[in-house]
Amino acid sequence: MQDARLRRRALRVRPDPHHDARVEHDKLVPVLALAVALAGCATTQRTSFPPPEGPASPTVPSPQPREEPQRPPERPSKPEVMPPRSAQEASSPAVLSLLGRADTLARNGNMDMAAATLERALDLEPRNAFVYQRLAAVKLAQGQGGQAEAMARKSNSVAGDNPFVRADNWRLIAEARRADGDRSGADEAMQRASSYRSASQQFMR
Repeated sequence: MQDARLRRRALRVRPDPHHDARVEHDKLVPVLALAVALAGCATTQRTSFPPPEGPASPTVPSPQPREEPQRPPERPSKPEVMPPRSAQEASSPAVLSLLGRADTLARNGNMDMAAATLERALDLEPRNAFVYQRLAAVKLAQGQGGQAEAMARKSNSVAGDNPFVRADNWRLIAEARRADGDRSGADEAMQRASSYRSASQQFMR
């Protein structure tokens, strides 16, 4: 009798496999439904972004026509100014007066007084090439070849590019060297004198 009750109790307690399957199925249905709903939302709500824009290409300016530089009008060349040929063209009246006195003294053979007078003229115009040239001639007449060449070279240094003065100075230097026995030096000086004399011809045309 007791065994019969135990068997009936065991039958009541034994789980029903079909019941458990239904329970699991009922739990999975809402989970699957939620997953499908979320997937649908993700599909419909996906934001579309425009493709990234690259850097804007720089605008290349169109080439401008190149302007030719305007040439300045040609000016006629200025004629060269003739340099002074004599002391009268380059000396003040006071210096010209002293030069005239020195020439008179030299012609009378008074070379020392002539040289002193020319020194006074140099005090007034220390860059007068013609005064140095006259003094070189006086020194040569006194037999002082070295002093004569020194005065002629000093005249050249202040004469600039004056070919008239330079030609006469190199002739004086040639005579001073010849007087001292320097023939080759004298010939060289005469060649230079001839060269400057030729250069002076351009102003005589």
